[in-house]
Amino acid sequence: MARDGIDLSELDNYAEWVAKMSEVWPKKVKKTMRKSGVQLKRRTLRQMRLVNLRTITGNYKAGITLGKYYQKQGQHYIRVYSNAPHAHLIEQGHDVVRGGKKVGFAPGRKVFALAEEDYEDKFFQNCEELVDEVINCLLYTSDAADDR
Repeated sequence: MARDGIDLSELDNYAEWVAKMSEVWPKKVKKTMRKSGVQLKRRTLRQMRLVNLRTITGNYKAGITLGKYYQKQGQHYIRVYSNAPHAHLIEQGHDVVRGGKKVGFAPGRKVFALAEEDYEDKFFQNCEELVDEVINCLLYTSDAADDR
């Protein structure tokens, strides 16, 4: 479309592309964050086995939960946490009490901290894959716009 002798069709095509990507980008981020959350939950459960955490009832393992994806102040979040009432005792350690007397200290197992540390590289890899996917989408979409 020519306005005052200046061809703005490429700018119009770019504006359309930006509008389309503003709809697609959040969906891709949410999908990547959910995928990362599921992987972190699996690593946490695996880490529980690696630290040789014996559980009698399995409530600690069953309480490890994947939270919802949410955004806050422009940041993207997803949580993996335990809703077991004794999770903090296993994570941080506690006094061992027998007959009302302190007989020792059970050290914390740091299951979540170790799983987070173990998963960090994989999370960055997932983020790089997301960026590559968006760049590929950008390249293929801009090529399609040039063909018109």
